[in-house]
Parts: sequence; structure tokens; C-alpha cells
Amino acid sequence: MSSQLKETFQRELAKREEQLNLAYANLLFSEYLTEPFDLAYYLSLLDDMVDQIWQSVAALGTSREAVERLNQHLFEDLKFRGNASDYYNAGNSFLHRVLELRTGIPISLSLVYLEIGWRLGLPVWGVGLPGHFIVGCGEPAEPIFIDVFNRGRLLSEDDCMNLARVSSASRSQFKKRFLRPVSKKAMLYRMLLNLKQIYVKAENWEPAYKTVDLMLVVAPDQSTELRDRGLIGYRLEQLQQAAFDLQRYLFLNPHTPDAAWLKQRLEEMEQELLRLN
Repeated sequence: MSSQLKETFQRELAKREEQLNLAYANLLFSEYLTEPFDLAYYLSLLDDMVDQIWQSVAALGTSREAVERLNQHLFEDLKFRGNASDYYNAGNSFLHRVLELRTGIPISLSLVYLEIGWRLGLPVWGVGLPGHFIVGCGEPAEPIFIDVFNRGRLLSEDDCMNLARVSSASRSQFKKRFLRPVSKKAMLYRMLLNLKQIYVKAENWEPAYKTVDLMLVVAPDQSTELRDRGLIGYRLEQLQQAAFDLQRYLFLNPHTPDAAWLKQRLEEMEQELLRLN
């Protein structure tokens, strides 16, 4: 079943940006990394949330009014909230658990917000600040910024800069780099990166390996993930694949500072493979 989920995830990621279903892609990697569940049920939960406020939002005249109504629905009626007390729990990145518990981290709550906003026809988009993820709404020239982790607090451009701890002297560069819409693939990669860091810190190598494997589906050109998959595979004694990954990484990055250390690991793997054969 895991291989089928990965193949389905690959097919979803092969779609163009406008066709890629962000919620579905998250649910696919969530099931791949956790346990079997009914993906269609959780997608229907998002539809149900939209049905509850569709008419009231449609009657509003501005994006700001629609955002305020959506904020009321999510954070007052449905009690979604940021999980500040258990921020580094892996479950905060899995959409099915976020929908069940109505709690998550900035990027997973932003995913919920975006999916509902898109279903309502709102011009919403993800904004990847350093260390924090928020939602933008409206025209990029005059957006509303929404801090979904903090109950939908509306942010000014200055607020965003303060969150990212950026000086006013860097305003122009900050706007160009961080306040523009991020792609759905970039969101998925960032969510998987969060999970990778959690699993590696806990030395939970099997889900760490599967997570890096998915990161390479999302961003196959990220050669550092090729290196990390090889090193994690080495810990899991998947020596043949690990050696291939490290050889490929060194081929792509012959002058990397860790080349000598990696070549030593490769020699150890090759010796172990010879012994086993």
C-alpha cells in the first residue's frame, strides 16, 4: 500500500500548480507516514466547513469582510488554534490530525485556511516568512496578511517584518523574497522538511527516510536530500541504495566540504556489502 501511496503522490505532484490539490497531496503523505485512513472523509470535512458559511461570505462586498467572516468561523465557531504547547509534535503537519484536533502549526493551519478560502472563491495565497507561515489575501499590490496560527490576526507589512525580525533597511528585498505567493509544491516541501527535522532529532530513522524520499519527489533537484537519504539509509542498513545515493550526491557535488567524510562512509558500506555477498 505504501508504494501505491507514493506513486499517487508522484502523480499529483506532476500536475501543474493550478491543478495540484494541496489538501489531497498532504493527506497522501500523511497516510504514507502514519496509518491507513479514509482520505475522502477528510476532504469532505473541508467541503462541510465551506457549506456552513458559503451564503454569508457570498453576501459580503470585500475581501476583508470575507476574511473576517472566515476568521470568525474557523477560530470562534470551530475553535481552530495554534498548538503552542506541543509545537514539535509530528501530528501538527498531518492534515487529518489537524482537522480532527483542530490544532496545528502555522503552515498546516494555513493549508486549512487556503483550502477553505479557495473553495469560497477568495484570492488567498501562502506566504512563507522565515520561521513562520501566514496567508495573504487580495491583490499582491495591496494584500491583507493573516496570521492563522494566532487566530487569524490581521498583519500589516511592518508586522510581517517584525515577525521575521527583518530591519526596515531590508524592506524592499524582504517584500520581493518573502511576501510574494509561494507555490503549493514549496508548501509541501516545507511541511516535509519540518517532519524530517522532527524525526531526525528523535532519531526515528524509518519515517525520516520515508520523509526525505518524499521530499525528493517534490524537489528532485535538492541534492542535499539525496545525501541525507543516503546517510539515513546507512543507519537503516539499506546499504546498496544508501551507497547509490551518496555516490550520486558526490558526482553532483564533487567539491562539497564533506566529500572526504562521505567517501569514508562509502568505503565502509562497500566493505560491508562485500562481506554480506
